[in-house]
Amino acid sequence: MLDPFEACEALFQPLQAAGWTVQRCTPETLNGHAGDALLLYLDQQPGHVLLKQLQLTKLGCIVLADAERLMQVGSDELVGEWCFAALTWPVEMPRLLETLQQAQAATRLRRLKNDGRHAPQFLGNCAAARSLRRQLDRLSHTDGPLFVSGERGSGKHLLARLLHQRSSFSAQAMRAIDCSEPLDGAALAASSITSVLLENASRLSEMDQQRLLDYLQRNPQAHLLTLDRGELVQALHQGCFRRDLFHRLAAQQLQTPNLREHPGDLSLLAEHFAKQHGAMIGRHHRRFSEEAIDAMISHPWPGNVRELRNRVIRALVRAQGRQILAADLGLRRAQASIDAPVTLEDYILRAERQALNDVLGRYTNNMSQAARTLGVSRPTFYRLLHKHRLR
Repeated sequence: MLDPFEACEALFQPLQAAGWTVQRCTPETLNGHAGDALLLYLDQQPGHVLLKQLQLTKLGCIVLADAERLMQVGSDELVGEWCFAALTWPVEMPRLLETLQQAQAATRLRRLKNDGRHAPQFLGNCAAARSLRRQLDRLSHTDGPLFVSGERGSGKHLLARLLHQRSSFSAQAMRAIDCSEPLDGAALAASSITSVLLENASRLSEMDQQRLLDYLQRNPQAHLLTLDRGELVQALHQGCFRRDLFHRLAAQQLQTPNLREHPGDLSLLAEHFAKQHGAMIGRHHRRFSEEAIDAMISHPWPGNVRELRNRVIRALVRAQGRQILAADLGLRRAQASIDAPVTLEDYILRAERQALNDVLGRYTNNMSQAARTLGVSRPTFYRLLHKHRLR
């Protein structure tokens, strides 16, 4: 239970009576706890530092706040990206206990290790994702800094790990530098023997910008991976970041696609996460209902693939039936259009699209095998991809 505790004092006894062990923690000690769930009472807008800590703990976090506060902070975004659930304070104990059990299951699911049969990969069938995989193969064998940009949750850290795993430094652990703190010279020097991740580079002081520039001039082959959500480019335009340093850091660039502009990848990625995490907990694979698919297509996905993964994990522990519903994902049902009646042709088109997504998820890099699996020629397969805007 995260500070402040006073508002939640009344919860201690009933939670303990229900069999829960309750411990107090603060933002500073949060990462030192290995609990199964986290209760957080919000009395103000959560800051970036706290949200980042919630993400790193991998705890199923339940936010408690009064209705007005939840409306101010945006409970939909909180649930999608940073926490498991948001409940109105004061909370009914039966509902809290049920949500705690679900949050506990989600926490344990996130902590389960992959069995090794599925190596990490950058999934997606849109042109941007396919181009990125080709660039990844080429740039992972080159020396010098790389600049990885993209919206939050779009896969920048995954891309950095893949670059490192395919580099000549893969035997060494990747290092990370948070540039919002004074520049760590020792960690920077490690870029000669391994990949070094630069985060929050836009916050480098003038002195540290000069130190970094001097280092790159002496070590042009340094394996620095700079991750940016747009802040560094903004700082450059505002005159707060050195142009000569930026050009050295961004001599070679990769950009992760956002999910909002590539809805054709939604079903593929959602199915991938449902199969992957469902297998980890021994649950039969649950399909997404048409209602859930429509809701996903209508959602703007501000947190991109990370938000999708979080919502699918949430749905796996909440779903009661054989199908995952929009409510299980924490999404609102899409408004039905009176101009789009459901016909037999609609069902055929949806079945085609689902079949394409299934084989593309299985044979991402082998279009010939994907076509054979569906029993169609390769030209027909590409025609179907074009028809459904999946390439």
